[in-house]
Amino acid sequence: MKLNFGDIFTVTKLRNDISGGLAIFTFERRSYPENWEASDKISTADTTSAAGSNVTHFTLDRNHLIFSKIMSYLSVRSLKNARLVSRKWKKQVTPILRKKSALTFDDPRAPNASRKFLRYVHDIKKVTKWPHWKISFPALPAKGNDKENWRNKYVTDLNWFLQPKRDPLIKTLSLKGAPTLSLKENIKSNHDYRLYLGTVSQLKDTLEELCLDVSMRIWKNDGTEKKYYSTRPDLRFNKLQKFSLVLDDLCELNLDTVTANWMETWADAITRVISLSIVGARFLGTRFVQELGTTGTARYQNLREILITCKPEDAINFLIGVNQPLTKVTLTLPLQNRHLPEFENLLKKFAPSLELLDFRVATDGMEEKSRFVLHLPCFPKLKSLDFHFGTFKDTPYYTGPDCVDCRVKNVARVGLEFPPRDHVNNGIDYGRHLPEIRSIVVTPYMEDEDVDGDEDDFWETYSDLMDSLVPLEKGQCCKTLKNFDILRRNIEPETKYRQASRLQGIFPNVRNEWMDRLRGKIDN
Repeated sequence: MKLNFGDIFTVTKLRNDISGGLAIFTFERRSYPENWEASDKISTADTTSAAGSNVTHFTLDRNHLIFSKIMSYLSVRSLKNARLVSRKWKKQVTPILRKKSALTFDDPRAPNASRKFLRYVHDIKKVTKWPHWKISFPALPAKGNDKENWRNKYVTDLNWFLQPKRDPLIKTLSLKGAPTLSLKENIKSNHDYRLYLGTVSQLKDTLEELCLDVSMRIWKNDGTEKKYYSTRPDLRFNKLQKFSLVLDDLCELNLDTVTANWMETWADAITRVISLSIVGARFLGTRFVQELGTTGTARYQNLREILITCKPEDAINFLIGVNQPLTKVTLTLPLQNRHLPEFENLLKKFAPSLELLDFRVATDGMEEKSRFVLHLPCFPKLKSLDFHFGTFKDTPYYTGPDCVDCRVKNVARVGLEFPPRDHVNNGIDYGRHLPEIRSIVVTPYMEDEDVDGDEDDFWETYSDLMDSLVPLEKGQCCKTLKNFDILRRNIEPETKYRQASRLQGIFPNVRNEWMDRLRGKIDN
């Protein structure tokens, strides 16, 4: 909408769906003082709107809070440009920029890696006012091959930079290695491991978010397991709320015999976290989840969000012991048919609090069952549902959605079923079953060549799932849904799906490529 001089623009502040105040602006012709750089204040006068409320003219001097709120929504690039407007803008924007960006220490050249610490101390004033850091450790030489002692120099310089007397207030730390072409793992010895352990230990009292992204050498050349320094009883994170662990091992020997006693240190240190993410090698994730449950899940009473890459049975066993309500649950590896009864019971347990649910179901060996139904409870708070099914490649790793492969042919047909009303199954009722839903993603992973010329197979397989998400009663709609992704490219619902004509009325607020194409063809 075009705004004219004299118009009034009101912004309502919302937090947790509760109104928290108003910011009111009026648009009048700007007057420019002759000596604008020296002018500290622009004369303002309160005016009265038609409703009789006081209207505040927006100036930087008098509206710091509004200015900070607006700037906090800008990107880092926009904030950098905003600093160039004037000295006042730079003064106001710099603290916001520090909160949104991170200091990055990333230099793969071991001999020069520690120079950056010295440069930050000398060139950046109040370096500890930056709460977010990213440190990528260089590929340091092994102890026996370090004639110039670069390893000890780097460790010494790092400890000097993180020394307590500098009063660091680091709240977020992303710690990773920088493997080279010749050295695939960034942790291959106890010296490497202690470098990570020692760094986080110095920040244990201030960290609120920690991400460890490491590739470890678990096995020796003779096939036996490497032993890492495993005990650190003083490592306790007092303020840590979010812990993300990416664990990879490039060797796949003895996947079920790993002991990894060093995991005990980390399991004991993160008992207060709210969010926990474990991805990477399946066998390492499984071992870590087993370690978390060794002394019982009661230690993790603050846990509300969890993302796990491990064997489904270990993930289920861990979740069974969680008694507090969870808001986000993501299982990256596909569930097997034998896991579904326990999984359905878990969903009933956490249904009242769940806001995000992401899981996969493998239908391998179920092709002879032409139909099967996954029973879901009512989710009063669920906003995002991400569900995939099909035949998946058996891989010990999870690196993202493209690591699984789902083929549409000969896949068992899956449908979703929600609790009936008065013992009568009338299909899905979004107002009752998913009243807060914002996004539904049930997209199969397929290569484009698997789709071309195969639409009949696609809809033969996925029409049951689609039907279970379409209300049986005509006239029902879901106005809360904004994103509904079920199709791949080159699939046309209007020509193959029998209920295509109803979709635009059922999901009036969904905007995406295939829904817009569907609307266009129906309108024509």
